[in-house]
Amino acid sequence: MKKMLLVFAHPDDESYSAAGTVAKYVKAGWQVDLLCATRGEAGHSGPYEKAGDEHLGMIRQKELEAAATLLGISSLTFLGYKDGKLAEEQPGELEDKIYEKLEELIPDCIITYDTTGISNHPDHVKICYATTFAFQKYALWVHNQLKNLKDFDEESEPKLYYACMPKTVAQYLLKKKIIPAESYGMPWRGTEDKFITTVISIKTLGGVKKKALLSHISQEAEIKQFLSIKNNPLLLNEYFILRMHGLTEVFMGKNDIVSSKL
Repeated sequence: MKKMLLVFAHPDDESYSAAGTVAKYVKAGWQVDLLCATRGEAGHSGPYEKAGDEHLGMIRQKELEAAATLLGISSLTFLGYKDGKLAEEQPGELEDKIYEKLEELIPDCIITYDTTGISNHPDHVKICYATTFAFQKYALWVHNQLKNLKDFDEESEPKLYYACMPKTVAQYLLKKKIIPAESYGMPWRGTEDKFITTVISIKTLGGVKKKALLSHISQEAEIKQFLSIKNNPLLLNEYFILRMHGLTEVFMGKNDIVSSKL
């Protein structure tokens, strides 16, 4: 059985970035697990406006558990870090926790944010770099385990993917005033389309993605705005960069063909 591990910072990150992809691969027989660094206690509270940070964190944990169940995610692990504070963690702290989970689950495919964190959120950016560091250590461990096997095949080594928003999509959403021109003190840029290696069609799974998103009731204002977009490109496709395959860094070239599968 193939295994996928999602590594994100907050509840709802998984649904925005990869819900359709998760549903597609669970249906294909993959085991999918989710690692969430925080409980999102510093996020919007929606109808729970009187909830304090701790209570909101508990609410958002339950919401993520509901979304994970709907998507068929096998296990959900919270690392217990404070929302909005990941960038303040000591170097190696978060990386070690992620690596421990990689070694425990031995996934074939790992998905996290790209280096922009899509929205420039510092927690998203931190989770990207921490996961990348942990993956490099994990890929070396897997390589050393496999290299002496007679049927060793480099194609079987694990892959690291970055979930991203193409620049063309970002420009469309900016035009529709769905996303702000500036986020966390920087322009909302999107990822250059030429760097995107993988586009997963979720046309038949858009309904599943909507249900997963709507599980996050505390975030309903932003989610309903997202779901109201006519011909929303992010309900038709999900976009990824294959960043590493085993020990090899992957860079998309102008002559490369975009893949339709992980």
